[in-house]
Amino acid sequence: MTLSFIALVALLTLSACGQQVTTPSPATSTSVSALVELDLEAEVEPVKGLEVLYIGHSFGRPFADNLDAAAQLAGIDGHEQHIIFRGGENGAPQAMWESPEQQVLIKERLDSGTVDVVVMICCSKELLETGGTTDRAIVEISSYALQRNPETRIGLSMPWSDFPGTHPSVDAHRAATDAGWIGYQEFAERLGNELDADVFSFYHGAAVYEIRSMFEQGQLSDVTELIGRRTSSVFTDEKGHAGSLAKDTGTLVWLHAIYGIDPRDLPPVEKYDIDIREVASTALERTATIGNPAG
Repeated sequence: MTLSFIALVALLTLSACGQQVTTPSPATSTSVSALVELDLEAEVEPVKGLEVLYIGHSFGRPFADNLDAAAQLAGIDGHEQHIIFRGGENGAPQAMWESPEQQVLIKERLDSGTVDVVVMICCSKELLETGGTTDRAIVEISSYALQRNPETRIGLSMPWSDFPGTHPSVDAHRAATDAGWIGYQEFAERLGNELDADVFSFYHGAAVYEIRSMFEQGQLSDVTELIGRRTSSVFTDEKGHAGSLAKDTGTLVWLHAIYGIDPRDLPPVEKYDIDIREVASTALERTATIGNPAG
């Protein structure tokens, strides 16, 4: 299997940045994003909430933070969100599991036996170095979760490449992760077969790239800069943390991955001039064609 994980080594370094908290702590969070400002009285068929654990860094945490609000939007009753976080490369599965302190936190949360979904984020050093074939940390975390609850589902998320300003266009920005996504799906499938478990992969970075693409085409009145203020930019800093629009759009990809809810079936998010449900759906559709000659 020939993959572009070598390119991912350069582009997904995800080194810790000064504004990120590096002390991990499990938490239940409610987003203050646009999603909580919606009319939640829309008639949506109730869906039973899940207990979700996110283990990872800051290119995944904003979406995990936002899931409570997204669950309310979708009419989901009883969503419970936990987060174990470290910034940058320290939040990759291997780094988290090899840290005694983080391993204790992960095990303590899983020991409850009530976690329905564990989400981890690309990419461990071992996964990159082995061309997407091996990540013992993901295997061991998943195995531990399944020992405590055999019904646990494992989600593997693919973010976007960092340092967006070093890429002249969205096509250049997404090239490495698009290529890596093919192997990441194959890794998830092998892991599911090995563990006889429900292992799914999803590419929330694709939603962020859709926002950048629309910005480059002048289609976003809400966004005036590639990098700048959270409310008016695609990214908030040189590292490439997501602005509000990218965050809320990417959250709908998470909601789809975990609950299977089509973004188009959700009530509208009125805060933005664009329909983020359509943008998230476009990202999902484009993701499905990556590596597919028919696409």
